[in-house]
Amino acid sequence: MTDGDRPAQNPPPRDHSETFGPIDAGALREIRDLFLEMEPLVTSASLDDPVNPHTLSIELSDGIGNATACRIDVRWSLTGNYAAHYSDSHDRNFRFDCHPKPNAPRRHFHPPPDAPTRPVERSCITVSAITLVTRAILQRWRYVYTNGTNR
Repeated sequence: MTDGDRPAQNPPPRDHSETFGPIDAGALREIRDLFLEMEPLVTSASLDDPVNPHTLSIELSDGIGNATACRIDVRWSLTGNYAAHYSDSHDRNFRFDCHPKPNAPRRHFHPPPDAPTRPVERSCITVSAITLVTRAILQRWRYVYTNGTNR
């Protein structure tokens, strides 16, 4: 086959893995175990790929307000960047992130109801250790779940 016979190669898509960093599988497993240990509403916590995971998906049996179920998808990189994205049966979304983002704090929050790309707010989570960030996410989720507010 000559070069003229080969299909044109598209450049690799620019995803934010360049700034987010490679996924830390050990961190995802540690986060999974903490959710299972600490939150009684967790019905499942699974990795998208047991060998080379990119995302941990945590299913809960109830959600905020009238939502009857919700999910929190977590990514954590070897460089300490993370994203924890809440979504529920009423299409409510919010996200706690820590990664470089132009014109935004490294630790930022995408508010409900739809976690827009802009504007973001400074995150209330200021810690960086895996266990502390996980506990903070759980605490914030539990607070909103119990008090019926969006934050």
